[in-house]
Amino acid sequence: MILLIDIGNTRLKWATTDGKVLGAQQAIVRSGVGYDELAALVLNEIQPSRIVVSNVAGQMVEQELTRALGQRTSVPIEFVRSTASACGVTSAYPQPERLGTDRWMSVIAAHHLVGASCIATFGTAMTIDAVAANGQHLGGVIVPGPQLMIDSLFANTSDLAQRSVGGNVADDLFADNTLGAIHQGALHACAALVERAYEVSERRMGSKPTLILSGGASEEIAKALRIPGKIIPDLVLQGLARIALSH
Repeated sequence: MILLIDIGNTRLKWATTDGKVLGAQQAIVRSGVGYDELAALVLNEIQPSRIVVSNVAGQMVEQELTRALGQRTSVPIEFVRSTASACGVTSAYPQPERLGTDRWMSVIAAHHLVGASCIATFGTAMTIDAVAANGQHLGGVIVPGPQLMIDSLFANTSDLAQRSVGGNVADDLFADNTLGAIHQGALHACAALVERAYEVSERRMGSKPTLILSGGASEEIAKALRIPGKIIPDLVLQGLARIALSH
């Protein structure tokens, strides 16, 4: 059994695979949780033969989690790196190691699941990547995720946080209160960029790709989109499974 771990800026997700089936994704917000507790959670009642990890939270997190896991198991801990090519996908980056492993895993998973894809993920950052049917990664874009947009406005304006007190959030673009205006602005800004990226992807590929959405805000963004998308919550873990089973 292989334990797969996806360490993001905000959450840690994990699942196991027996080489055929990927287990259910589990997740926890990392803030306020110690590394020893995280290690205990992901190793709870399982004895993996390998541990394969995607980490975009920095070197210190990698070191601390390695230490905490190493106190509970002697199983090798493998941190994946972005490469020029893997599993039939070729990176667009001339320096492929600079592509976040979460994006690389997502592109690999999307290519194998549906082929030509436009992939939008919503975490602390929102990322959009595209991969053609032949496995060529077209590159991507990164902007703040919807919650980071909202938090930035609250933190860097003089009175929006105060004016938002008692507000409510609806589905319409135009809101009748400040809290709703901020939330809808962030969601629709993200949705508009997804639609723009999809149009560019379609033009460059010469055919309609599948739009894939992943991450915590996927369902909210999907409601604001004018094009259909396929929500895949465990996209990074599916890519990790592909990488793990490829060698």
